[in-house]
Amino acid sequence: MLTRILLLTAMLIAPGIATAQAPHREACNVEADVTDRDPNGANVRAEPGGSIVKVLKNPTSDGWIVVHLVAQQGDWFEIDRAMLNDVDQGKETVIFQGRGFLHRSIVGAGGLQNGAAIYRDHATSSAKLDPHASGDQAVELLGCFGDFAKIRVKKGIGWTRQLCTNMVTTCS
Repeated sequence: MLTRILLLTAMLIAPGIATAQAPHREACNVEADVTDRDPNGANVRAEPGGSIVKVLKNPTSDGWIVVHLVAQQGDWFEIDRAMLNDVDQGKETVIFQGRGFLHRSIVGAGGLQNGAAIYRDHATSSAKLDPHASGDQAVELLGCFGDFAKIRVKKGIGWTRQLCTNMVTTCS
């Protein structure tokens, strides 16, 4: 009798497990900075929370790493490449190419392009949160959709296509 009850319980629970959905995937086309301060580098993973496929390290004191975001899945960004910008050498070098994932907490922007437009939604036809945003303000990257980055700035949460991925200027 106990075996039948356990079997029946497992049959009732199993459909709920099978229908658990992965976070929705939004395609995008946005460049952002790796903001991770870990001296060991930022881990690129094979899948969200999965095994490490590459560690992105910045060996220079005057350089930074820019990644190309191709999608967002929950708190994870899918990337297809990472570039090391070396101010000392005056060049950009591809240090990762392929499919990988970075957690949202280690990806961001150095600021905005001066005079950037911030919209309330991910369309230029939507109302503007800030039509001429200051470039040197703190920017938190929250997500991406198409060519837009979802950000939090002084005036609130909005969408822009004008992130500054240059860690030594304000992109004026």
